[in-house]
Amino acid sequence: MVRVALAAAAASLLTLSFSSTASPVRIVYGYPYADRCPAAGIGDVVDRWGMYACNCTSYVAWALVANHQSIDWFIPGAMDARNWPHVARLSHLRVDRHPAPGAVAVWPSLARPFGHVAYVTAVHRDGTFDVAEYNYPDVDGLDTFLFNTRTGVRRAGATFIHVPAGRDEADARAAASSAPRASAAGPSRPAY
Repeated sequence: MVRVALAAAAASLLTLSFSSTASPVRIVYGYPYADRCPAAGIGDVVDRWGMYACNCTSYVAWALVANHQSIDWFIPGAMDARNWPHVARLSHLRVDRHPAPGAVAVWPSLARPFGHVAYVTAVHRDGTFDVAEYNYPDVDGLDTFLFNTRTGVRRAGATFIHVPAGRDEADARAAASSAPRASAAGPSRPAY
């Protein structure tokens, strides 16, 4: 597992393509809240999507927008990671057990009671996949609120949300250049 703190890279964007059995997906690094992690933590900063910054849900929302994928299916206050598949089904998005580049991987039982989400960057012929994520729930609790990539992840326990292209490209440009903003209002509880 490679752990990379993005505080120094927050201002710059770097686009990489990953090889996979499906078409490559453009992954944009440059999460705008990185300079506030790991100090942000639970409840300190609410992002522009109404999620707590430096948590997996905030990062994946940003990754979807940065990769020109839709987030109009989000329901404010209902976006704990474990709830993402339900919310996606309500919007008639495809939810299944098959990873694909650009999909959201969801582990509802990880980091109970909140779950965990990650952005799928590649899928390999053996069925494993790679992800980019924030706040992966470390067993010892020492490496929270950090950016992480994992390779060769197995599908066990994961559900995948297949998110279509977004309707508003201006949102993607805004995500890439937006500065972190604090908000007095926040989600009903922390979302990991």
